[in-house]
Amino acid sequence: MSEITLVIDGVECRASKGETILQVARKNNIYIPTLCWMEGLTPIGSCRMCVVEVAGNAKLLTACTTPAENNMQVSTKTEKLGKYRRQILELLFAGRNHFCMFCSQTGDCELQRLAIEHGMDNVRYPFLYETFHNDASDPNIQIDHNRCILCLRCIRVCAEKVGAHTLDLEKRGWGTNIMADFGRQLGESDSCVSCGACAQVCPTGTITLRDFVYRGRRHDCDDQVESICPLCSLGCKIKAYVRTGSVVRVEGISGDSPDGGQLCHMGRWWLPKSTERERLSVPMIRTGSSFREASWEEALDLIAERMAPALKADRAGALVSELSTDEELTVISSFFRDTLEMKKMDGFYGNMLRGFVRGLKPFADQGVRPFTGAHNILASDAIVVVEANPQEEAPVAASYIRVSTVIERAKLINVSSGKNPFDGISDQDLRTTEKNMLSLLTALRKAVEGDEDGAAPEVKEIASILRNAKKPVVVIGSKLAEENPLLVTEAVNLAVASKAFFEDGLGVVPMLRAGNSLGALNTITGESDWVSDGHLDFLYVLSTGMVAEDKRSLEAMTRARFVVVHTPFMVHPLVNMADVLLPAPAWFERSGHYCTLEGERRRMNLVTAPTGNIKGLSVIMKELAGRLGVEMQKASAAPCENVYEAKAASETARTVHSAPGASVPFVKEVR
Repeated sequence: MSEITLVIDGVECRASKGETILQVARKNNIYIPTLCWMEGLTPIGSCRMCVVEVAGNAKLLTACTTPAENNMQVSTKTEKLGKYRRQILELLFAGRNHFCMFCSQTGDCELQRLAIEHGMDNVRYPFLYETFHNDASDPNIQIDHNRCILCLRCIRVCAEKVGAHTLDLEKRGWGTNIMADFGRQLGESDSCVSCGACAQVCPTGTITLRDFVYRGRRHDCDDQVESICPLCSLGCKIKAYVRTGSVVRVEGISGDSPDGGQLCHMGRWWLPKSTERERLSVPMIRTGSSFREASWEEALDLIAERMAPALKADRAGALVSELSTDEELTVISSFFRDTLEMKKMDGFYGNMLRGFVRGLKPFADQGVRPFTGAHNILASDAIVVVEANPQEEAPVAASYIRVSTVIERAKLINVSSGKNPFDGISDQDLRTTEKNMLSLLTALRKAVEGDEDGAAPEVKEIASILRNAKKPVVVIGSKLAEENPLLVTEAVNLAVASKAFFEDGLGVVPMLRAGNSLGALNTITGESDWVSDGHLDFLYVLSTGMVAEDKRSLEAMTRARFVVVHTPFMVHPLVNMADVLLPAPAWFERSGHYCTLEGERRRMNLVTAPTGNIKGLSVIMKELAGRLGVEMQKASAAPCENVYEAKAASETARTVHSAPGASVPFVKEVR
């Protein structure tokens, strides 16, 4: 892009052709008030607050929509602009019920802030509005239409970032309202995914989160900490608001990033709501059907006493949450695998990860990175969803799929043995049984390669779409990996045959359910599924308490003779299985790194200091090692570094044979 020069308020500014006046001003730290504009959303200029004067133009121009031009002379702070903006604010206040003293968002409201900024201490116009409906039909989100200024931020973020297209306008003139699903109340909506993005972008008290609206306004909070959400493999960036030592709300950040600063229902609600759970603050030992408090010395002595004979008999195991940080996984791997040489280690999602590792291995052996960052879905023109439900597995990835399909007009193809998670927007919907999934994927791959003999018309049509696509992507569900690694291999074969090549790897997005699944590959994931079979004398369980444990893990705890549960919360039925409970820091009391599906190693920051009698994981493991008479060894594998490192360009990948009955060995350390 060619460079241009313009003057804003006497400051010479350099810009690229195509940038708006507002973009140039913000880059040069020149303030222009805005209300409907928001970073990452399409500018519409409806609020008129960002108007500026341009020399040679008699009109007042909206800075958010007006392209900057070479030699342009712009004024942003004239007396005329001040009067105009105040008049706009007065009209907005007269249009609906904006009596700040009665609003839950007073102090956090952008409309209120602009009114104070422009010295608006009265309204010259009559209040002619009618009473509008307060929509409290949704259990999580409330819409008070009396506070709405029709900035359309909620509509745009729902369409452009979330891809749900739930919200829109109804009626005209003074009676214009925000509606859901063509006239329904929000609680009756079929398309709302309850992500809360509409509430985060609302500049007034119109859309609020019912659970957190009175917990603390942003300006009342003692601290704001940027971190990440650990609940799925995307590792979305968050901002946690802290008041009196408690997390009162969590919001997304980075409006210009692919995720648009959005969060899913897990990050928006589960993270702050977890602070209300009953905490485990001291070690506890079971006595009959209840627990008693114990000292760390007593608890660790008992653990070492029961662990030692179990280790000698090879009847000891460890189950670890893949929501743990890289640093925690390293300590766990160092103690159990490298120091104690324990063979029975695994994660709660071990079967899923083994399925993906075995299915991806033939392509990793070719030197290519067998998957790409989830954000590349937005750059795709053909998306194949294979046995996946992204709205449950990685909800923000589901947003990418909806946006790419509905706004960018990418072709969406669903291949599944169950329901179509994108019913209504799919271009093709192929249903089959779990038994016939491999043959269907093979037929699709052969059809893309040109062998359409005996192929069904739907298969031929999908093959045509993929052959003509420039950037196809295959999204592989966790269910596929758990069923059969060969299904993963054949799904990747389909991607290779379709020339799904990106700079960072093959155009494959695996739905790795846990936040640090990639970090778990080299450290805790077992070589085989020992969890489902046999009985142990000793089992150590490290859980974050944020995600319910699966049936397989709970059954393993039931069968074990002695169980140690290391967790932050008194979560059931997990604690019911324990003989010893050890307190752990909660997500907001931890720091460390996560290896995300976006291809980045992101940092989780400490939000609040740990409370209670909690010891660090490395301290606990060193003390246990001392009681067992062994010396802690250095971990043999790092969690994230070099996981599926690309040694060759993705374009060099070739399809592999995946005939039924073939097996793929599990390799613990994936490099």
